[in-house]
Amino acid sequence: MADSVVSSREVLPFIYTVDISLGLSATGTKTLVLGSDSEFELYGFEARTSADNSTQASAVLANSSGSVSTVNNVIQAPDNFKILIKDISTGRDLFTSSLTRSLVCGNSSNLFVPEGYRIRWPRQNQLQFDFTCLYSTFPTSMTALDITFALRGYKIFGRMA
Repeated sequence: MADSVVSSREVLPFIYTVDISLGLSATGTKTLVLGSDSEFELYGFEARTSADNSTQASAVLANSSGSVSTVNNVIQAPDNFKILIKDISTGRDLFTSSLTRSLVCGNSSNLFVPEGYRIRWPRQNQLQFDFTCLYSTFPTSMTALDITFALRGYKIFGRMA
C-alpha cells in the first residue's frame, strides 16, 4: 500500500467544543488548546445555542437592531452571535472580521458546513474564539445566550505498528 493511505487505526473522528455564556450585547473570549496526542484535521464548524428550537419548527431571531422576533418553519439557524477565530500559535486570523453564525456554520437545519480544503493543526495548537451576542433584548425566559461552538474533524495519529 502507498504511504499516503491512512488506516482506520490512525484516524479517530473527534469534536472539540468551546462553551460560553453571554449577556445582552456582550462579548467574550475563549481559548482552546488542541490535544497533545495527535494532529487535528478540521472538517467543519457547528454551533448550538440556548435560543435554538430543537424541532426546528421555529426560532428566535435577533434583527439588526437587536430586537427579538419569532419565525416559524425556519430553515436557517438564528444569527444570534458573531465569531472571530484566531490561530494564536501562529498569529493568523481565520476571518478578516467577526462573522455571523450562518456564514461560519451554515444556514441549513443541521447547522454544519464542511470545509472544502481541510485544515490540519499540529498538536497543542492554540485557537482563540471571540464571541459577540447580537441580542439587545432576550427572548422570554432567557437570561443569557449559551453557545456551544464545535470543531468537527479527525485526530490523526502517527503510524501504528
